Amino acid sequence: MFEKTPKELVLKDFSNIYNKCQSTYELVTSRRYNESLVLLTTAETYAIAEKAYIRCDTFKELQTTEVQAFFDAFEIYYFELKQVLFHDDDDFVSLKNRLNQTASAYEALTASFNLL
Repeated sequence: MFEKTPKELVLKDFSNIYNKCQSTYELVTSRRYNESLVLLTTAETYAIAEKAYIRCDTFKELQTTEVQAFFDAFEIYYFELKQVLFHDDDDFVSLKNRLNQTASAYEALTASFNLL
């Protein structure tokens, strides 16, 4: 039933996290800003991240510097997103930079796992 390795599963989680981060960025910077949709997407992203944290705690082979770098980049992006959502700090340039850092960390992680 479960034929995927822990690395394949966590890469899928991280891909979903990054895609949701892109979606939230696009949602908060669009002219058709829908707060409910942003909050829902953000909650989904955080839930996937929590699942990935548990997966990484469970499997020692996932505890690499690249995994840590991705989590760090995501956490900074998530913090800045909360600033935009809840504190009227509309620094979209900084949020975009954090999204780019998350993308770079994901690319480094993917390369380090040598699966694609």
